[in-house]
Amino acid sequence: MKPEEFFLDAWKRQLDTGFRVIETLVEGATKLHEAQLEAACAAHADLVATQKKIAAAASASELLKLQTQWAGANMESCMAYWRQMYEAMSATNEDVVNCMQRKAA
Repeated sequence: MKPEEFFLDAWKRQLDTGFRVIETLVEGATKLHEAQLEAACAAHADLVATQKKIAAAASASELLKLQTQWAGANMESCMAYWRQMYEAMSATNEDVVNCMQRKAA
């Protein structure tokens, strides 16, 4: 094999690996964006529903009950959101590592 062919093949492999890594990162970013959009829509819907419940509350004890329910539900939603973010980022990281390992092999 000529030196030119060797370097051209090596360059092509690096370019291919680079494109696979970029594609993986774009897919991961898309997953994060979709999860963020979904969470924002859910948070907005929850806010509207909560505002209606607050407007309909007739006593301070009812407002306190609504606040307690809202805080608990909000904490659960927050934890689910960050779990989804972590899973998407971990999967993307694993895919990038796999792309790099294929290049090294």
